[in-house]
Amino acid sequence: MSMKPAELRKHLKNGGVSYMAVTPFKDNGDVDYDGYRRNIRWMVDQIKGFDQCTITPCGSNGEFPHLSHEEHKKVIQICVEEVNGAVPVICGTGRSSTHETIELSKFAQEIGADGIQVILPYYFVPMEEGMYEHYKQLAEAVDLGIVIYNNPAFSKSWITPPLMKKMLTDFGGQIAGIKENTPHLMLFNGMAKMLRANQFDVSLYSGFGEQWFAYQYPWGADGLATPFGNFFPQYPRDVFLASRQNDNQKIRQLLDRMEPYYQFVGRCSAARKDTGVMVKPGGAIYGEGNIRFGIVKAAMNLMGLHGGIMRLPLTGITEKETAELKEILKDLNLL
Repeated sequence: MSMKPAELRKHLKNGGVSYMAVTPFKDNGDVDYDGYRRNIRWMVDQIKGFDQCTITPCGSNGEFPHLSHEEHKKVIQICVEEVNGAVPVICGTGRSSTHETIELSKFAQEIGADGIQVILPYYFVPMEEGMYEHYKQLAEAVDLGIVIYNNPAFSKSWITPPLMKKMLTDFGGQIAGIKENTPHLMLFNGMAKMLRANQFDVSLYSGFGEQWFAYQYPWGADGLATPFGNFFPQYPRDVFLASRQNDNQKIRQLLDRMEPYYQFVGRCSAARKDTGVMVKPGGAIYGEGNIRFGIVKAAMNLMGLHGGIMRLPLTGITEKETAELKEILKDLNLL
């Protein structure tokens, strides 16, 4: 039985970790559906007993823009089937058009998803009226909690606190949470202050993961989104639980333990030439070919999971880099 919007809003407001599932591809480029099933089963088993979490198929880590409509549907359906109610499933259903977003979101409702994560429309950047109507029509079309995915790096737009306030005032009953990916702490703080000032009972999650969450949780982040659920779900869980105790020393220890991995991501990014023209204040967090997604998949492959390959035009890491990653995973006791 899927959650109603109010139930999902309450679950997210309690805080926690949003685990973003990757979509594995075979060497020939096809979706590895069997491998995906095994990945989801593994993730569910690893997070057993940790209730303050959700799983999201077809988010950015799921490479949703590179999936066909039918592939997208099949991936989210498999995720819902394999999770089987163990934790809430929030399906990524955002597309560049309102029409296709609504169609995918209706399908997510039909298969029993607990909510939907909807990135801002991309390619054509809408004016405020179009942005408002995009989410308003979606809210009217489905009876699912909506997590608004505010990700300026990928959509080239940002829902400002005043526009978000209008949306929450007019159809906020359908909005279960905000996944906030602005790399600017003061803008994040501005969104958090707007929610507090208007007493909106809507969660605010740090979309950039553990490092940013460490800075954002004191100022209003209820939880964090992470790709580490695909091979190391205990890491974000422990960061979140430490935040509940305001144990910044513990968080520092956890981040320091992962520093070799983060440095490795930085080196892999620096070794590649970026074709993007946007200023990237977050450095590697903001792109350079988004090699970080390929590194997650490489880690999964090394651990016997089914990361598979990236689907072009995104690419993975070299054999030499993979060997270096293997040593990092050994030091983390993952191998």
